[in-house]
Amino acid sequence: MVKNEKNLEYLQKLQTSLGFGEKLNAVLESAISRELPKFTLGISNILRPLESKDVNAPKTDYIQYGLNFNKQKDGDAYFLNTIDVTLHKTGELVPREQTFDIERDHRITALQAYKLLSGQSLEKDIYVRPQGAEADAKKSEKIKAWFKLQVDVKDAYGNHPLKVLRPEYGYQFENSLAKYPLKGLDNETAKSEGLQAMRNGNYWHTELSIGKKSIPVIVAANPVMKSIDIYDKNMKEIRDEDIWPEKAAARNNGEQTKTTTVKRQEAAENDISNSFEHAESEANNVTRGR
Repeated sequence: MVKNEKNLEYLQKLQTSLGFGEKLNAVLESAISRELPKFTLGISNILRPLESKDVNAPKTDYIQYGLNFNKQKDGDAYFLNTIDVTLHKTGELVPREQTFDIERDHRITALQAYKLLSGQSLEKDIYVRPQGAEADAKKSEKIKAWFKLQVDVKDAYGNHPLKVLRPEYGYQFENSLAKYPLKGLDNETAKSEGLQAMRNGNYWHTELSIGKKSIPVIVAANPVMKSIDIYDKNMKEIRDEDIWPEKAAARNNGEQTKTTTVKRQEAAENDISNSFEHAESEANNVTRGR
């Protein structure tokens, strides 16, 4: 028998809003009825890799979630504080792990946690205290922010640092995309679908014009670098110099010209210095001859 039915109902709704559905409802109720001081509920899933365009491709990404609950010290209410996530990707010997704090990390959902651990960036609504408001202000302002997990770095707690980039960071997503010759940017429907896919932490599958040919590419947002990432069908990165080789050549020529000019200036300075040294040496010889 659960003492606090409203608390149980709230937690069940919270689990659903975080993308776990109702599968954990029964075990949650059982744990609360036993009045455990703290407990963890587990659930897992197998997902298709994000870079896969084929909806019939095999599901090979195995992900596990551990939802950590704690009982109120002086009451009968329970709280969902953190979620431990472990992602096993094909070809990787070491699983990717992360603990998400429910409130501090702005209620990252199960699917968003998977995308972040997969290396993707995503945009979501967050609620922040208005600038200048008091610390106990109840009203929050809703803004959009980009999230990026640094999967190649771990902090002292064994977690990957989570970057939360607010509008003032200055990431101009659409402008970053507009400079590339990507198919669909001249079609509002296709463009809107591509933008929304990347904002949701997915890849955008489209085509890129290089010279006189078009090749299939996979595109992702890169808010940290204020740009986008473009890959070929084998997930090999396509750099700007691959798209505009003439610009790369011009830049290299400019750097070579600059280097040559610097070397000439250095040579001229050395010649002048040597001339002064030679003149000074002759003057000393004349003085000694007297």
